Parts: sequence; structure tokens; C-alpha cells
Amino acid sequence: MAWLYPYTYPVAASALGYLSLFATLDQRRDVAIRRLTTDTLENESLHTDEALGVSFSFELDAIELIKALDTLGMPLFAADRDETAPLVFAGGPVVMTNPEPYADFFDFFLVGEGEATLGPLIDQLKALRGLPKAQKLLKLAESVPGIYVPSLYRVDYEPGGPIQAITPCHDTLPLPIRKQYVGDMSATIASSPILSPDAYFANTFLVEVMRGCPHRCRFCLASYSMLPARGPDFGLIRQHIERGLQYTRKIGLVGALISEHPEFEALCDYLRTIPDLQIGSASLRADTLTDDIARTFVHGGQKTVTLAVESGSERLRKRINKHLSTDAILNAADVVARNGIPKLKLYMMVGLPDETPDDLEASIALVKTLKQTHPALNIQFGCSTHVPKAATPFQWVARETSTELGKKHRYLQKQLAHIAQFRPSSSKWDTLQAVLARGDRRLSRWLVEFVRQGANLGAINRASKALQDLNTGNGGLEPIPPLAWYAERERPFNEVLAWDTLHLGVDKAVLYTESGLSATARTAVFQAKDRAYVDRPTAPTPP
Repeated sequence: MAWLYPYTYPVAASALGYLSLFATLDQRRDVAIRRLTTDTLENESLHTDEALGVSFSFELDAIELIKALDTLGMPLFAADRDETAPLVFAGGPVVMTNPEPYADFFDFFLVGEGEATLGPLIDQLKALRGLPKAQKLLKLAESVPGIYVPSLYRVDYEPGGPIQAITPCHDTLPLPIRKQYVGDMSATIASSPILSPDAYFANTFLVEVMRGCPHRCRFCLASYSMLPARGPDFGLIRQHIERGLQYTRKIGLVGALISEHPEFEALCDYLRTIPDLQIGSASLRADTLTDDIARTFVHGGQKTVTLAVESGSERLRKRINKHLSTDAILNAADVVARNGIPKLKLYMMVGLPDETPDDLEASIALVKTLKQTHPALNIQFGCSTHVPKAATPFQWVARETSTELGKKHRYLQKQLAHIAQFRPSSSKWDTLQAVLARGDRRLSRWLVEFVRQGANLGAINRASKALQDLNTGNGGLEPIPPLAWYAERERPFNEVLAWDTLHLGVDKAVLYTESGLSATARTAVFQAKDRAYVDRPTAPTPP
């Protein structure tokens, strides 16, 4: 069995989920497994492998996946592979929420956490040896919870438009496929099985502190795809850190929101007792940052604290369910400066639903206030654009055009020149991410053409032009809608969504109520009396 991370070795060697699941499989006596990365494929062959697993973490991983399959000599589309080819499957946060743009490349997907799905999968693959591929896939879909075989589900479309219906090809198939997860992390805590000087986080022992996030910001994939939020107990985290300290003094704390761990204070107290420690951590919520946490970071040589604040506007933070006051952000900056940490990094976004010019001004004012209060503090302002994600409350909302989002980035950059280091994302690449995040199977042909055309920004239009003949429906192929139709369109509640085949634990009606698109939620937005608010047509209220 081969285990592919669709990027280079340094990145793969720092991808904790990929590494920990590899280690889990490698411990089984009945599994022979090897790691593959995109820079190690030239002399590789899959002729002796029964399966190729792919860790799929980001939408744009599809680019490297297509290149990798081509380098390995594999037909890109699952339907074109013969009986001698290994079964190709994928797991990870992106394909767990919306696998459809990549469905034609894979035989099946794992819906849920690898610790809950890989064991039953391997057991069943062993039992099904010798059967034709079609029978194997049907048996897997019928008998292993969390296995989604896209070829066994028919998708009918309006010509060039939305999905009409998704229908299982057999009465024995589940619909929807429900996410599988482990509730007790005592046996599944993830930590680095290898250390490498060539890793992106060189010689760093990574340990998972929290999985998921309890705050459920409406845009956040981690909040909704990884429910319920949970973490291993402090004693187990300590055991893993002590194991890592036998080999390195660099410890990386991994999690969507590590400071929400109920025993995080005890963890910090323990870390401060370790001499010569180097700590790396993910971003924090501003209202959880304390002097004890800051002192722990200082003890671990950390020079930067990163706060995910999303917007300088308290009104907009409430709109996205980020219940974080401006005072809490200012207080967190005080803690950073008071403890001698030289750099404060802020994560924000533009293009959030119902954003107004006043919200941009509030972000500018916040950064200016932080700099005026703490002139010695090096402030870095990382600013992405909002990408609506499947399986979140904002899965129905429209996205602004890349042109408008680019204008917002340039305005912020101009206003904050000489105040903060402004680090914007690419609004055009973000738009492609938005296309895939809510895309469907028709995009697989476009993705292949995009890679053939160079997989750069210029290739976006070239690929679309190259497929214009296919958009007529010739050869029985479904017409591909314009990319803006996927990225920028608001969906009505009653539209069949491409990812309706999956259920991650939260019903659509609940997500829709949380989205703020319902009439009740919109009335609340109007009552905020924001002078720049412009309403959009109201979508149907869920039953």
C-alpha cells in the first residue's frame, strides 16, 4: 500500500495527520506501507500495491494530485483504470466535506477521522481480495461505515445549472454517508512518528492538543467538520511530549484552538519546567491569552503570538459568531507587549457576509490603535478573503468577485503602510479555492485541463476556453457552468448541494438558521442599523 501526500517531502514531514495515520497503518503486521510525496515519484511504481491512499487537506491539493497520478503512470480518472490498478482513495478535511470536484479521480473516500475508518477498511479489503473491482467497491460501500463510493451514486443536473437529484445505484447503499469519529482520544492522540531536519518544521516533535473548536464561527470548516471539539487529557499529552524530548527540544502544539483545552494552564505550567525548550503553536483566541500563556511562550523562545480576530469590526465578528470584544483584542496585545514578545500577528478576512465599508475602517482603526498603544510591537496583518465552505453555515452565501476583494486588499494596504506588515492572500487563487469548495463532479474535466494549461492564474481562463466545446454537451458530457457560478452565487436553501451525499453531524436546517440568510436572521442584521447595509433577496426559510 502507498500513502501519498500531494506535496513535497518537507511539507509532508510536518503534516501531523498524514504522518500519524501512516504510523497507525505501519504498526499493523498485515499492512506493508510506504510514504510517497510529489518530489519522490520519478522512480516509483504502483504495480505491487493494492491501494493508494491520499491525504487531501486543501482544495488546491488537486493540482498536485493530478500531476502525481500522471507521474506514476496512472490513468487520471477512476473509470479508466483496469483491474490491475490499485484502488485509489482519499481522506482529509476537504474531501470529508465536499469530495465531488475530485470524485472522478478516486474509487472511494473516507468520510470522517482516519482512526475510525482505516481499521475497518483494511480488514474488509483483506476479506474482499480476489473479487472484481466493482464488487469490492459495492461491498465496501455497503459494509464499512464512512465509505463513500461516488461511482455508485448517480447525479442528475439541470443543463449547465444546479443538481436535480442524487440517487444511489443500489437500494443497499446508505444516503447520506455519516461521518465517523473517535470520541475518546486517549488511544488516538496524534504525535510525530518521525523527526527530520528537512521538514518544514525541522526536527520538531508535533503533538495534538485539541481537535476541533467549540466556538463554531460560521465560516470555519474546523469548527463544523471536526465536531465534537475534544482533546486528550493533560497526562497523555505530557507522556507524548516526554517521549519527544528524548530526541529533540522542539515541541509543536497542534490544534484549531489549543488554548481551549480544559487543562491548558496545567500544560503551560509543565512546559515552563522544561529547560532549553523551543515551542511552536497555532493561533490563539485573544480572550484566552493570559500572562501565564505568554510566559510559557517566552520560556519556549517563541517570538510571535498569532491572534485570529477575523475583523476589526465587533458588529461583523458577531455576524460570523465570533464573540470576541475589541477590548479583549486590546488586552491580548497588552499581554504580548508586557511579556516582551516582539511580534503580534493578526489574522483577518475581507469579504465576509454583510461586510460594509465601515467594517474595513474598523479593521484599520484597530491596527492603528494597537500600534499607537504599543509602538515597539512589530505588527503583521495577514488578510485572506472569505471562501464559503461546504458543511458550514456559510455554505449558501455569495462570494464577492476577486476584483472587488482585490480592491479591498489594496485599500487596506495603502491605509496601513508604515504601520503594519500587510500580508494579503491572492484573491484570484482564493476564488479558485471557492470554486472547488462548493463545486461538483463536472469540475474534474476542468481541473485536468487547468493542469495541462500550466496550473497558473493564466491557465484558469485558458482551461475554460479549451472546454467550450464540451460545454455544448457533446459526447454525452454534462455542460460545465462558468466558474463564477460556483464561486459567487448565493444558493437557495432548497437547492440540492453537491455534498448532500454526506452528513457530518449537523442538519442542513440548523446550518441554514445559523447562516443568517433566513428572514429572521436578516431582520436582526437590519436592526443593527448599519447605514451601509444593502439587503440581498431573501432565500426560502427552511421548513
